[in-house]
Amino acid sequence: MMIIHLKRFQFTQHMRRKLRDLVTFPLEGLDFSKITTSDPGLFSKVPRNQRWIDDHNRDHEEEKRINRYDLYGVIHHQGALSGGHYFASLKSTIDGKWHLFDDAQVYEINSEDVIDSSAYILFYMRRDLKDAKLEDFWKPKHIDNQSVHDSLIDTTMKSRSERCIIS
Repeated sequence: MMIIHLKRFQFTQHMRRKLRDLVTFPLEGLDFSKITTSDPGLFSKVPRNQRWIDDHNRDHEEEKRINRYDLYGVIHHQGALSGGHYFASLKSTIDGKWHLFDDAQVYEINSEDVIDSSAYILFYMRRDLKDAKLEDFWKPKHIDNQSVHDSLIDTTMKSRSERCIIS
């Protein structure tokens, strides 16, 4: 995953202001190959049948896929420096369509509407990892010979009185 935070607030000794410049960014195929390593590092733990990376037999096309990122979410900010409103655009993993999440409202939007001057934080997913699951990188710890699963996590969290629980 790659998260890009666009600087939207300017602070100087004499002024503070919100920046509203339009920053264009690709929805698909953002290439980071010139500024990132192609070494899979942590991701080499993903079973070979679930990844595109083969350290000993990598061709140019595979190299391109490794460093290509597709946008899946944008946080937007409207308003001024002293106050404003946040909302998000997200691409559905189910139907591939873009949706705008604004408080209790959800709207389907066109992909070209994602790029606007309110874009604040961009979320990209590396193409060769888009179908990876957490279990591909991290094996749950076992407690009393039981694997950790959602019901055990819920029970543990609810039993801890010093934590805030949102149900």
